[in-house]
Amino acid sequence: MYLIFPTEEDAYARAEEEGKSQHLSFYINGVGSRYVTAPEQTVDGLWALDVETYDLDEGEQATTTVEVIFLEPKEDI
Repeated sequence: MYLIFPTEEDAYARAEEEGKSQHLSFYINGVGSRYVTAPEQTVDGLWALDVETYDLDEGEQATTTVEVIFLEPKEDI
């Protein structure tokens, strides 16, 4: 289940919000995990954030999707 964001910055802002909400180590100790999940770019230039374990509000819940096509990883030459 994913939330889709127009920019990488927007997606990371939401990931950071959830990290704070879940009291991840980074926010308590200043080191360790900062994000529950990290966003990935989609083929259409948007950013998908896996929110399966997030505490979503009603608006977010209504806009989740399960169908996302990610960019293929670039091959090293």
